[in-house]
Amino acid sequence: MIILKEREMSLKIKVLEALSRRLPHSHPILPKIKSDLGKNIAGFKGEESLNYYLELLPEEEGEFYVLQDIRLPYKGHHFQIDTLLIFPTFILILDAKYMKGTLEFDPAFQQLIQKFTENEVDKTITYSDPIIQVQNQLTKFKSWLKDYKIQPGSCESLVVIANSRAEIKCISHPNLVKNMVVRNSGVEAKVTDFTKKHTKETWDAKNVRKLSSLIIKKNEPITSIDLEKDYGVSPDCILKGVQCQKCFHIGCERIFGSWLCQKCNNTCKEAHIKLLQDYRLLISPTITVSEFQKITEIKNERTARRLLLSSDLSYSGNTSQRVYF
Repeated sequence: MIILKEREMSLKIKVLEALSRRLPHSHPILPKIKSDLGKNIAGFKGEESLNYYLELLPEEEGEFYVLQDIRLPYKGHHFQIDTLLIFPTFILILDAKYMKGTLEFDPAFQQLIQKFTENEVDKTITYSDPIIQVQNQLTKFKSWLKDYKIQPGSCESLVVIANSRAEIKCISHPNLVKNMVVRNSGVEAKVTDFTKKHTKETWDAKNVRKLSSLIIKKNEPITSIDLEKDYGVSPDCILKGVQCQKCFHIGCERIFGSWLCQKCNNTCKEAHIKLLQDYRLLISPTITVSEFQKITEIKNERTARRLLLSSDLSYSGNTSQRVYF
């Protein structure tokens, strides 16, 4: 297995983590923030867990290449692929789902029904059919390849249930569900079946490198999230102040070259670094000395400038008009 593009933690997870730290406990959107964060982290872990099972694939299936977390432009929009595998004789798209409880697949009505118990309360959530989603990904990817005069050859797609404790049920079209849905542990058997099914070599090392270079060049990851549009959170809602790295209280005071927590008396020299990271994610990719003073409540301008300079930030402009980024 050769990983040509590795998966990284998404911008959305980083933003939601920052929001969960920086919103008041009483903010009405906070429960949704934490719920969305949990779902996104679970999805990321599910995608990451695939690597272990891919490494178990026997060498006799042939060397294969992996590109993870792809977002490509397509007819004025974008489509995403969790995991793209390129074998000598076929391409395989995997869409991992890390979900708990009972998962009832119902392709007849294009839905997946999740049932689970949380805090002694039975819950039911209906999602769009992931089988259709991964099939659409494959259709768009094949069309995208043809736009670049590349023949896709043989292609397959699978939905991978990454939570080994989840129960999988089928409400309709059992053969479709059986062919398209697999657990992590079943990926090896599916790849073996696909290798036997597709025998014409399409992707030698040279063609794979050419294709992967094109995909990486055209990949367009999400670079910003509109918090006001998605969650109704304005910059005014974001809590200012340096957070204690021990008890997570916000409002540390700069004393004798360290940040002192007023709640637990813990001290830390670089607690402002996390605040700068949160500011970049939630407010702006750039910051001035005066803005840094406001969010840290540092009154001394020289101290604020020195901390920014020591934070390994790039900057532009002269001293009085300097912007850090």
